[in-house]
Amino acid sequence: MQHRSTTLADALGTAALLSAAAAWGAASIRNDTGPRLDILVPLALAALFALGWLLASRSAPVVEPLPATAPARETIPGHLGAVRHDWGLVATAYLTVWAPYVAACAANEGRGSLLGALYVVVTFVFGAGLSLCCLSLLQSCLDRSQRMLKEDAAAGRVHAVRVLFGTPVREAYRYPTGKGVGQIGVTSRYFIELVPEDETAGQPVVRLRTTHVGHSVVVSEKHLTHAAAQLRGHGGWLCWPTRWRDIAGTDKERKVSAAFVSDSGHVVWGVTHEEDHAGYLRGGAAPVHETDAALGVAPLPRPSRYFAKVHGWHLGVAAVGALLAVPFLLDVVPYWAALLLGVVSGALGVFAGMTLDGAGVDQEPWSARERLHPSLR
Repeated sequence: MQHRSTTLADALGTAALLSAAAAWGAASIRNDTGPRLDILVPLALAALFALGWLLASRSAPVVEPLPATAPARETIPGHLGAVRHDWGLVATAYLTVWAPYVAACAANEGRGSLLGALYVVVTFVFGAGLSLCCLSLLQSCLDRSQRMLKEDAAAGRVHAVRVLFGTPVREAYRYPTGKGVGQIGVTSRYFIELVPEDETAGQPVVRLRTTHVGHSVVVSEKHLTHAAAQLRGHGGWLCWPTRWRDIAGTDKERKVSAAFVSDSGHVVWGVTHEEDHAGYLRGGAAPVHETDAALGVAPLPRPSRYFAKVHGWHLGVAAVGALLAVPFLLDVVPYWAALLLGVVSGALGVFAGMTLDGAGVDQEPWSARERLHPSLR
């Protein structure tokens, strides 16, 4: 179940991130012995703000479906808005990957130990390496084929057909792994069933699926989840690029990018497999339509990132990691104990942060189905 994003929750979440950043900065700049209140105070504030964010998010109103009362669009917008960057996720990711380095600096402060210095160097290399990986969060949330569709719409022409936003489906696909008798693998696939408005034309339902390219896996699943919770029953245009042959011909699975443009003024991005788009694109059921560059649509506003049964547990792990840092920040434990607590504290911080935002997708709007490999039927 998704909750709305409120001003109070956003403010508390931002304050928590800024307080944590202040603690990280203090640990990196100053390096001497004695109690580290300059780290403890902002760290305590970060914990209080995080708890406030959790409570504010839990009490926020639940996301409700949008009324499907908008008149049918006769013209397809030429400006299809891209999925927005999640700057809260970007900030959290960078604070997370530097948590072990911060713990190492604070535990080793002013000691001049070779072991402690090695610990600091190793965690610095770890943070720098993962920081480069986190640069993927700054890339476009649309893959190359989706950007081609966006460009074709802006240029004035796309393949399109009128559809209704139907059932959101979470499909469990069971298949033999080939690693031994009885070894079965299961993968989850998310898609929206888009039903042609003109049922008499005999065209099949189109499955708008999530994109599986790098970081866009998580982004695409959450993007479809937001849409599934609010757009069910809405009418609109399902659009494909005019250059679909270039995309299908170079993709080994022959997938083609697609976008649902709702009459309510929103765009939902995804891809369609060959069995879904072949009748429309190769069969000519989705003719080329002109677009209006003066009109634009944007993705649905992102609701609260809070997920029930996920964030409370992960923030609890982060809190344990922060509490383990208190003894060496107060300088009340021997040096060897400080290093040991620093290792555990930093590791818990990384675990909590790196699994927090990617911990599944809100399952509330999805209808569960199962599909079997032919050999298992």
